[in-house]
Amino acid sequence: MNIYRIEQKILTLAECAVMESRKKPASFRLNDIEFSHWDFNFGAGCIGDAWIAKTEINSENFMQAYKDFNNKLAKIIPRISLISQAYIEYATQPFLIHKDESDIAFFRFTRDTEPVGLMFMEEELKALEILIKKPETPDEFFYYWNDATNTIGYSAKLLLMFSAIESLAKQLVKESKEKGKKKPKKEFMKEILGSDLYKKCFEPTKGLRNRLVHGDYFQQNDFKKNYLEIIHKKVISYFNREVFKENLISEDIINPQRHFHLNKEMTWFFIKIKDKSQKFSLKEVLNEFQDEEFFRNSQKYEDVYLSEEEIEQY
Repeated sequence: MNIYRIEQKILTLAECAVMESRKKPASFRLNDIEFSHWDFNFGAGCIGDAWIAKTEINSENFMQAYKDFNNKLAKIIPRISLISQAYIEYATQPFLIHKDESDIAFFRFTRDTEPVGLMFMEEELKALEILIKKPETPDEFFYYWNDATNTIGYSAKLLLMFSAIESLAKQLVKESKEKGKKKPKKEFMKEILGSDLYKKCFEPTKGLRNRLVHGDYFQQNDFKKNYLEIIHKKVISYFNREVFKENLISEDIINPQRHFHLNKEMTWFFIKIKDKSQKFSLKEVLNEFQDEEFFRNSQKYEDVYLSEEEIEQY
């Protein structure tokens, strides 16, 4: 077993102003993790929209150490969200893991990137004109779908998409009744999603929609498939097939529901500290890592290559 020191950045609009100790202002300890505001002084107060979480963990390797640390944060951070009533997120933020008595550390770097737009051209305009001229699709569907596209978060998006599909199927039931050929709502939902996906999403008690509505939470990484993208593609395919009668909307968009927020790029390094008398610090590493040259211009750190065997042993 080895001792690993982990530092994690947390992005938040909550200002950590807990003054349990004057020696460590704007900080507190919980479950063996020290939380503190990213920067603080008594003149300016809390500086920046971030915290830093630090801990020491005994573990067999650095990956298990971070997994154990992440499991603790996964319980603490959502509770802080309720209490602070403010944005807080750590999963896409940088972190540093340092093995005791080693001059090498693992560093995961992330930063915001500009979103990549999608073209709205003649075919998209034709699709829009059809939807305006043929108002059979209910407004509620578009309201839900627009909210889903503008929302951040896997479970939140799925819930809104499920509501959009149900509102569309509800209108189709009404139309079938008016034509004297009434069909149950689930049959129209099967037409939209396909039988297998309908069962996965709407099966009583076990379906994704029912699980979320009734408090059985899940995240994208709980599955091998990205159901958000699968459902999105099925809905687009339905509109091309049944509403437009031709392929006016692309069904092969990579990363549909493009968003202004949470666009990230990520890379990771094993880095070596040049002065062994100094300690690794996430804030100092981030200060040194400012350009595309990585650590080649750094006076404190250098990136190093480890073999697969060395990585497994770290």
